[in-house]
Amino acid sequence: MKMNFSKDELAMVYQYAAGTKEDTLAGLKEIVPVIRDRQTRDIVENTIRKLDAIPEPECRRFIADTKQRFIQNRDNSIRRRLAEAKAQARTKKPHPKRKEPDRERS
Repeated sequence: MKMNFSKDELAMVYQYAAGTKEDTLAGLKEIVPVIRDRQTRDIVENTIRKLDAIPEPECRRFIADTKQRFIQNRDNSIRRRLAEAKAQARTKKPHPKRKEPDRERS
């Protein structure tokens, strides 16, 4: 069974990922009553509905894969930004050192 999850729904899966389908669903269901924003509530409820429709062995793998993808994307983003910062630092010319003002000796 192929479910299409939105980017926001996948983010919910990542944020509430647990070792099992039941634990993940329990975490998501726990927050529904306290969500005030209608759009966020819809995202969480859609995520719950879609996860619930996936059989357990496949769902557990989907949750683990989703979590791993988010972690890899985060790590790749950090590495990319660090590489960009290093490259930018190499292209900048160093500032000339300031000369200390001559001090009069008394």
